[in-house]
Amino acid sequence: MQKPFNRKIIYVATLVFVLLIAWLFTGYVRSYLDDEQQTSFFIKKFPTFQLEFVDPFANEGDSPAIADLSTVDRKSLVDYCKYRFGVTSGSDEALDDCAKNIPGYLKQ
Repeated sequence: MQKPFNRKIIYVATLVFVLLIAWLFTGYVRSYLDDEQQTSFFIKKFPTFQLEFVDPFANEGDSPAIADLSTVDRKSLVDYCKYRFGVTSGSDEALDDCAKNIPGYLKQ
């Protein structure tokens, strides 16, 4: 009589495990194109519970210089570059390289 109950526990535990792994390794960033918001999903290079990332270059407008970013925007860019592209350095050069990975449809 205990077997159906044990199968349910195993099924639920497996489902929770798969969802946890998906959450840890999936992220998204929002971009703005033609006055519309678009969401792009990506596979993270490192696990983290953070799902939404900010890319200050993901729009059609003029991109700000790395040196001109506020502390908060720079931290957001460092996180985005680390988890999306595997760039672990927060130097201006590393962030410039990361900024070159702007999606092709946003380049003017």
